[in-house]
Amino acid sequence: MVLWVLLVSLPLHAQVTPPLPPPTRLAEVVVTPSRFGVTDTATPAAASLTAAELEVLPQVGDDLFRSIARLPGLASDDISARFWVRGAPHGQLLARLDGVDLIEPFHLKDVGGALSIVDPATIRRLDLSTGGFSAEFGDRLAGVLTMETKTTAQARTALNLSLTGLGAMNQGLFDGRRGRWLVSARRGYPDVALKFAGRDDEVSPRYYDLMGKVEYDLTPRHTVSLHALRAGDGLRYKRNSNSPTLTSSYDSDTVWGRWLADWDGGVRSETVASWAQLHWRRDGGGRLDGFPFSLSDHRSLAQFAMRQEWTAQVSDVAILRGGVEARDGDARYDYALRQQRTAVVNGVQTVATETENARLRPGGTAMGAFIDAKFQPLPALVVQPGVRFDRHDYTRDREWSPRLNAALALGRGTLRAAWGGYTQAQGLHELSVADGERTFSRAERAEQRVLSFEHPLGRGASLRAEAYERTGTRVRPRWENLDNAYDLFPEAQTDRVRLAPNGSRARGVELLLASRGRTDLRWHVSYTLAQTEERVAGRWVPRQRDQRHAFYADTIYAPNARWEFSAAWHFHSGWPTTDVVYSLAPLNNGRRLLVSTNGPIYGLRLPDYHRLDLRATRRITIGRSDLRVFVDVFNAYDRKNFLGYDHRVTVVGAQVTEVKKAREQLPLLPSLGLNWEF
Repeated sequence: MVLWVLLVSLPLHAQVTPPLPPPTRLAEVVVTPSRFGVTDTATPAAASLTAAELEVLPQVGDDLFRSIARLPGLASDDISARFWVRGAPHGQLLARLDGVDLIEPFHLKDVGGALSIVDPATIRRLDLSTGGFSAEFGDRLAGVLTMETKTTAQARTALNLSLTGLGAMNQGLFDGRRGRWLVSARRGYPDVALKFAGRDDEVSPRYYDLMGKVEYDLTPRHTVSLHALRAGDGLRYKRNSNSPTLTSSYDSDTVWGRWLADWDGGVRSETVASWAQLHWRRDGGGRLDGFPFSLSDHRSLAQFAMRQEWTAQVSDVAILRGGVEARDGDARYDYALRQQRTAVVNGVQTVATETENARLRPGGTAMGAFIDAKFQPLPALVVQPGVRFDRHDYTRDREWSPRLNAALALGRGTLRAAWGGYTQAQGLHELSVADGERTFSRAERAEQRVLSFEHPLGRGASLRAEAYERTGTRVRPRWENLDNAYDLFPEAQTDRVRLAPNGSRARGVELLLASRGRTDLRWHVSYTLAQTEERVAGRWVPRQRDQRHAFYADTIYAPNARWEFSAAWHFHSGWPTTDVVYSLAPLNNGRRLLVSTNGPIYGLRLPDYHRLDLRATRRITIGRSDLRVFVDVFNAYDRKNFLGYDHRVTVVGAQVTEVKKAREQLPLLPSLGLNWEF
């Protein structure tokens, strides 16, 4: 648990787009609802957030994806940086950095991806769509996250130090400001902290990431850039003689080039070519529940991809867009698992040996194409119809996805609506070989409907209300650990089951209210009423992160230019979990054996979650440099939030007694750090 105390959480807000601009600025009109983000400059939108505001909100570390998890419609816990999007797991979110799609962008995958590999200090602009996104984005069911790194106008260096890691970033110019560079490096040291705490004999995690970008203006209207992102991490675990040891390592490398062009006649284009390679290694051995256990799990993925998109301003009231993308990849699976467990067969206690072996080399190509148009038939109305086609040869999928977005100005307010079909194919690296999966499933399908209304309230305040529904008509079967999703050997646990839903649905209402008009006091609140469930074995059951009610609020108070104080409070209804039922199985020899089975799937609810975070920031100017020192308190009133239950069972005669003990999330955690930019 000490490892989790070292992990981070960083709140963020929603950026809601302003009402419709004049017809001559059609390109700036946003017709997509469910859109959030962070920008460099302040906007008059409903709940916008600047990067400067983000810096002073409560946080105990430096992780971008954890910051996003506070947005309406998202669900996350204190352990993982992965968040759920309106009831859909993070795997159904497209993450794109400087034009390239990221694959598994997380550190410490053995614990569900505890941290993301993207350094937030490098990000200039961020946009998150939690539903109703247009046809330019494909092969994802739930949402899209796009990130753009900083483009500097002057040479700057920044150093970051906190309890979780050390980071550095440098920006510069060359060739008379026609060229620019950006490099960053981070080293997390939970392994060092655990060593000082005397716990490194049990678990020793480590991680690092490096990012670099060089961009050059060939002409004032044509910019080319070269990017590279590398991430690596590993974990060593050894608890006791009855638990297997684990040694794991994960490495990813992505290199890509980008060309942004502004042609004559109001035509713009983006071209991206990328290469990515990922390696995963997990090796375990020893004894599990008193029986011999061995695991060897080695996987890799290599992928080349290209994407090109064009935008043409046909007239003041019409824009035409289109694009194509293609991917070619090869994966490798070398997997071997051997374990034993007790079983009762015909009244006789036996020891069953279970093995799983796989040696696969799948590969294949995928392509996608889209076309859409944004036009303004009336001064107050903008419509964006579009259609997308996706093909994956290794799954034999050929999918068409029509979509329609619209925005209507109603006085000072804006009404937005979206409808569309969405598909997502199984990735080459996503076969669950540990559970016997050897062939790829058909692409999943979903239909989304979103209705949103935004209205300014005056004095810097604004309101947004949104309703959504997403229905899944082809849901891919999957394996889940119903009781404990964070076991280091999930494939070896008895709570692991195959779920094969024949339908899914997620629906909800989100309300956002913010006041950013004053410079000394700013605040934001949001509330979500939602439900997400699937039809399994003829009945509707909640999904793993279903939360009926969710509420978030924060405030920033700046009495002067030197000090800023902030607070954030988060609440959501208890998540579903699955109970474990214990009983005594009679044997032929007259004895009884304690056995366990899973209760109804997600038929038990955890207590409600709530937490208060506090932060104080002091800014110091030293010559031309800026020093920012902060003190943070995570979970200020030390709320004991549950992640699940451990079970203590005693047997007296024929009586079985069970006591549930909570598996807790992060406790009260004070933190401090500094950022020096010069």
